[in-house]
Amino acid sequence: MKRYILVILFVCLAGSYMVFGQQARGEIKFEKEQHNFGVIQEADGPVTYVFEFTNSGAEPLVITNVRATAGCTVPEWTRQPVRPGEKGSIKVVFNPRNMPGKFNKSMVVSSTAMTSNKVLRVLGEVIPRERTIEDEYPFLVGSLRFRTNHMGFGTMSPTETKTDSLLFVNLTDQELSISFPSLPKHLTVKAIPETVKPGGKGKLEITFNAEIRNDWGVVSDYFQMIISDNPVQRNYMYSSANIQEDFSKLTDKQRENAPAISFEKTTYDFGKLKPDEKVEFDYVFTNTGKSDLLIRKVRAGCGCTAISPTKTLLKPGESSSVKAVFDSRGQRGRQNKGITVLSNDPAKPSVILRISGEVLTE
Repeated sequence: MKRYILVILFVCLAGSYMVFGQQARGEIKFEKEQHNFGVIQEADGPVTYVFEFTNSGAEPLVITNVRATAGCTVPEWTRQPVRPGEKGSIKVVFNPRNMPGKFNKSMVVSSTAMTSNKVLRVLGEVIPRERTIEDEYPFLVGSLRFRTNHMGFGTMSPTETKTDSLLFVNLTDQELSISFPSLPKHLTVKAIPETVKPGGKGKLEITFNAEIRNDWGVVSDYFQMIISDNPVQRNYMYSSANIQEDFSKLTDKQRENAPAISFEKTTYDFGKLKPDEKVEFDYVFTNTGKSDLLIRKVRAGCGCTAISPTKTLLKPGESSSVKAVFDSRGQRGRQNKGITVLSNDPAKPSVILRISGEVLTE
């Protein structure tokens, strides 16, 4: 009986200790956890609000971190321990630039209080500023301003030709002439007009010929402009396209008799590597279809080398492999590299192989 009473007493004391320990910690209590800025003007710039709190607990508390969502920053908060009954603050800055319309942003406040995480919010509505000509044409290329310096032609068939335009404006007080010293054979570029007056607008008319480019997958190019006969300037423009075979017109019978690429593995984790070590892996694949499989292209991402199969035309049932070589030289930490294999398989014309692992610092 005495032993039973002692056990009960011990449990009660332990529970009391735990409750006391919890009560003895600091507690963070904000005067308000949400602030509405109301309607603000983008042109007026950032707005600020200070959230104030009190330590309503029995021990000092410390703000350990404040994490804000995009558009908000928290440049200042009380760094020193806040004693019981004393106040602290967290300053929040919201930048309305390029954020028109209603907004609702949150900040997570981490502390040593009993409630370790608190969520604060700022909300309101941004009235957009009047857009300037610089906003409409943000890319400065030489003395001309463009809406973009990149012409993306999207997905194209290997025999397709596309034409599109890049718009520009001359904001200088001089008349500017535009010419192109050399162009890739598959690109035709024409400035309209070739000489643009001060304040005048124009366009670069760009034509991409995929048949002349004679490539597969995502391809990119650049070309140089000479503005007012100034060859010293390096005024580069860029273009890209995704060249793929068009399988949309295949009949059900043609699809049934098509080639099919099947990899044994599409991912490989090499584990951990020391600096300056290399690792290799063969991605074995088989043509499980009913006609010849053609490997059109193998392309590796930065930091990895892919060796195309020695045999790029495989009959049904034949196998081959793509060798990936990863060199850890100059790499640190977690690695995730991709290799793209393009083929004439209408179901999987593009297959991405992954090689990953960790490169040790020492």
